[in-house]
Amino acid sequence: MTSFYVGDYTPQPGQLCRTFKGKDSVYPVSKDLNCLISQPLEPGEIILITKAIYQEELSSFYVEFMRDNRLFYSYFYEQVVCFIENRDGEEIIKLEAEERPITFDYPWVLCE
Repeated sequence: MTSFYVGDYTPQPGQLCRTFKGKDSVYPVSKDLNCLISQPLEPGEIILITKAIYQEELSSFYVEFMRDNRLFYSYFYEQVVCFIENRDGEEIIKLEAEERPITFDYPWVLCE
């Protein structure tokens, strides 16, 4: 599973997760220059979510998590599917906002 529909999953503090990909930009929470250097996740890492804030104006989640006894953060943006073909297959129709399925592409799954 590479994406979650909004109704299916929302990151919450205290969730223990296992990563399966590492392409997302992940930054350490620090006051030095290291906070500007991305340190992508590696598949198979275990992380603990400590903070998740939905930012409506940016259509994104800000997520902080523990990894190797250090605090990191990343932003995850809505992936919006907004066009479909009509039944005849001849034209493309734009869906209205309330009809669009929205997903977030997180690099982890919940540990069971």
